[in-house]
Amino acid sequence: MTAHQVLATVAVSDFAASSAWYARLFGRGPDDTPNASCAEWQIARRTRIQLLSRNELTEAPCHAGATSVGIMVEDLDEILHDLQDRHIDVPAPQLATHFVRFAPVCDPDGNMVTFVESATS
Repeated sequence: MTAHQVLATVAVSDFAASSAWYARLFGRGPDDTPNASCAEWQIARRTRIQLLSRNELTEAPCHAGATSVGIMVEDLDEILHDLQDRHIDVPAPQLATHFVRFAPVCDPDGNMVTFVESATS
């Protein structure tokens, strides 16, 4: 399989509150709002995070709080400092291996966004 773009969808229970949280997380409003219960942030050249009200996912087997998204970054400390400035609670970075550090943050529903720094990237 060859993919040309990645779209990660995050189901949320309170779209307005979660939209505000993700705007703080990414430091800006969404890049696209296809409808009143969907917002998208382009976080890399061909990578988007889509926020969708769980009411829109009634036939899907997922629910708010069940998503985990990993975002590879070059400078984890800088990202965490920026998130603190935006009033996002951040944990201390954890060491997975000698070459990988990570820090997970949770949105209001408990969906996890983990920032990952690799010394090999």
